[in-house]
Amino acid sequence: MGKRLQIDYIRVKKVQFGESTGLENGILTVNKDELIGMANSEMFGTFDIKLAVPGESCRILAIHDIMQPRCKADAPETSYPGIWGKLAPMGEVRTIALKGVVVSDIYYAKCNIKYYMDMGGPCAKYTHFSKHYHVIIDATPAEGVSDASYAEALKYASLTINVFLAKLAINMEPDETEVFERGPAGPGPEGKPLPKVAYLVTHMASHDTWNFLVYGQSALNFLPIILQPTEILDGAMIWRYWEPNYYLQNETYIKELMRRHGKDLEFVGLVFANNVMKIDGKDTMGMMAATLCKETLGADCVLVNKSGMGHCQLDSALAFNWCQKMDMPCVMNLSAVSNDKPGDMLVISDPKIDAVINSGRNFDLEHPKVDRVIGKDAGVPSLMGYNVEGPFTHTTNFAYQGIWSQLGDCYVTTDSDLQGPDENI
Repeated sequence: MGKRLQIDYIRVKKVQFGESTGLENGILTVNKDELIGMANSEMFGTFDIKLAVPGESCRILAIHDIMQPRCKADAPETSYPGIWGKLAPMGEVRTIALKGVVVSDIYYAKCNIKYYMDMGGPCAKYTHFSKHYHVIIDATPAEGVSDASYAEALKYASLTINVFLAKLAINMEPDETEVFERGPAGPGPEGKPLPKVAYLVTHMASHDTWNFLVYGQSALNFLPIILQPTEILDGAMIWRYWEPNYYLQNETYIKELMRRHGKDLEFVGLVFANNVMKIDGKDTMGMMAATLCKETLGADCVLVNKSGMGHCQLDSALAFNWCQKMDMPCVMNLSAVSNDKPGDMLVISDPKIDAVINSGRNFDLEHPKVDRVIGKDAGVPSLMGYNVEGPFTHTTNFAYQGIWSQLGDCYVTTDSDLQGPDENI
């Protein structure tokens, strides 16, 4: 039996600055000084809050984390426990989420991968994040502050604003509700037992800033573990800096498996591991994760996924092979196609891995000149030498935020219920 999580969504149709912060009739008004006062830190040299609007001629540079404002309805102080809030089990009871607005931040610390995106114009349609209003934290590190301390302060500031905004909607009637629960699964339509499916996912944890936290604990020395799927949807796990945490809050595969539980499959649970840097450690992690799927969850078959680049591809491949050795057929998701030519981003080649989903590809996009650039001084390595105001041509490969997620989200299908930016011009 799993936990029962109810997520109540309140739609935000417009975001604006104003004298007082409030949410009324779908319009979110924020007092800029109030947000700066609650989220600023001595770790920052400068701190500002900016807004970006769908359809605006605006390019956001070095935009890393993007999160949906959320909080626990009955105990907001426990939201994101161990990371921002007080320690408490997640993945159950009621959570409030604002839909159509995100809290985003600009990342000024050194990093070889930084993302950018357009809010309007021809390139905006390639990121589903252009459909959202952005409350942006634009904060530089203070002199002498380490990258790790800056990243931690930035995360804390983001979550402070995240919870503050979500609390505005606690007593509102939701526009829509999702309920996730894994009850007993009976036989299928033909009276036969449903296939027992486990979800095995490797996340990137290589150093302090490219890491993930579980209830505030660094994953750098984690062994493969089992968590309730709803815990992941509900803020128990947070990426430090790799992908937007929006993709954990709305984890595509977890949601799909939960929806299909008891219908055409029995979702027996989630195993996840962190990637390790040595080959013998990778093989050990794969064996341990597969063993948890087989012996603890009792899986018949496994869906293997990952968030990370080449290292995590190899981790997933080794886990795939261990599952197969233990008589659990597997399918694996990879974002591994560039410009219609397979193999550009594929670092594994194993004939035994013959069930692969491709959930990503790259494009060369023509970027027009824009009226406004946010984060211009943060630096995007792949745009060095470019006039970031435009026009320029650039590939989306590990650069354009929101075109695809390593977990499988795609701009074509993600947030398909929100209006595109061209509809808001």
